[in-house]
Amino acid sequence: MTEKQTTPSLRRQLLYWLMIPVLVLWLVGALVTYGLAIAFATEGYDQALVDSVHSIASHIVSRDGRVVVDLPPVALEILKDNVKDRLYYQVKDSHGDVIASDTRIPGSEFGAVSDLNEREPEFAYGRIRGEEVRIASLLFREPQSGGKAIIQVAETLHAREEFADKILIGVVAPQLLIVIGIGLAIFLGIRRGLTPLNNLRDAVAARTPHDLGPIPEENVPREVRTLVSAINGLLERLHLDIEAQRRFVANAAHQLRTPVAGLKTQTELALRQTDPSDIKHALTQIRTSADRATRLTNQLLTLARTGPEAQDPSRWSMLDLSDVAKAVMGELVPQAVERNIDIGFEGTEEPTTMLGDRWALHELCSNLVENAIRYTQNGGRITVRVSAPDERVRIFEVEDDGPGIPEPERSRVFERFYRVPEENAGVKSSGSGLGLAIVREIANSHDALVNIRSARASEGTIVEVRFGAQNLEAGTLSGEAAERKASIAAIK
Repeated sequence: MTEKQTTPSLRRQLLYWLMIPVLVLWLVGALVTYGLAIAFATEGYDQALVDSVHSIASHIVSRDGRVVVDLPPVALEILKDNVKDRLYYQVKDSHGDVIASDTRIPGSEFGAVSDLNEREPEFAYGRIRGEEVRIASLLFREPQSGGKAIIQVAETLHAREEFADKILIGVVAPQLLIVIGIGLAIFLGIRRGLTPLNNLRDAVAARTPHDLGPIPEENVPREVRTLVSAINGLLERLHLDIEAQRRFVANAAHQLRTPVAGLKTQTELALRQTDPSDIKHALTQIRTSADRATRLTNQLLTLARTGPEAQDPSRWSMLDLSDVAKAVMGELVPQAVERNIDIGFEGTEEPTTMLGDRWALHELCSNLVENAIRYTQNGGRITVRVSAPDERVRIFEVEDDGPGIPEPERSRVFERFYRVPEENAGVKSSGSGLGLAIVREIANSHDALVNIRSARASEGTIVEVRFGAQNLEAGTLSGEAAERKASIAAIK
């Protein structure tokens, strides 16, 4: 079983990208606020701890050359009068012996007199009776005798922590409300900002399959206008393709109706005949109509296979254009001989390899040579040439000495089902008007240029297909040809 892929939501992504930084900044602000609160609380309560040290120092006196602590019980009660925290004290002489204490305070690192300062107390953390305490230590010199003592006062941290918590809650809670407000504003703003997209979605969803008109761009946001323009371009191309297909189907139906109707008429006529010669003549006409219908059907199928929608990159490979032309010549020489047409091939010693679809190029060459045979008078002359004037250019050329194509008609002969009028063609036309349309489709798919010119001053025609001409101008393969070449390289 494959996992169901969730469709990414633009609204959700915007919320993530906007709210996550806000929440991170709020969390960082909370941590900074808590650190500052602890620093403020520590500074304030350390000062109170220093006051307690000085209070004890005021009761240190010298008796019989020794430093003693004369701390009345009332003063001790006042000193320890704290509802939230417990206060401990300890006094040592210069030798490190305890001379007054209500508990043992850790901090042996301050045991030596030289380790302490008489002006600034030293602070440290420790544990007394399982609770963490803050310890202040100060070196005191008795004024009269000059004796020294180490005074230590320890206090639990309940009041400090409560004070820091109050600061944190007092600052962070309003910030959290602001963050929630920002989140709500962002959500509503995104919802409001995506309204044009929802309107665009509804407008597209409300269209019928036959409505391929452009989407109005007046009320579309600037950021989405390029997307709408691209969609409109796609709709326009789709509309043109559908119209072309409709015209193609209509023309194809019209073109097929004639030979089919002729077959039916000639068949009914043949059924009424009793004379064998008349029956043979009717059957000959039936065969002629069947051949025309078969050729038209084959050309319609070929045209469908050469359209842009039917291109298959897997059919492309490196091939020799001369080999393709020679194969076509071998197939069509009997038709030329039947009409006493002199048909010849002129090649080149230069390599004529190129990238292309062998079947499509065979159809291109076949249609051009067959057209020349069809429109050249009996006893005429046709020359097929393949050349390579440049390492990237390949030319396939068909020259005949027929009546030629008038210059005004040359741009129209590539249209589907268009035939040169008989008075201009010089010969009776029996084609369907699809041969050169197929040539144009195949040439376009191979990024080639097709050119028609006169062979001589007034008669004869040369049809030239120049492969690589656009590539030579651009310096590289472009458009669909480049994509096909990359696809073929990947397949190989």
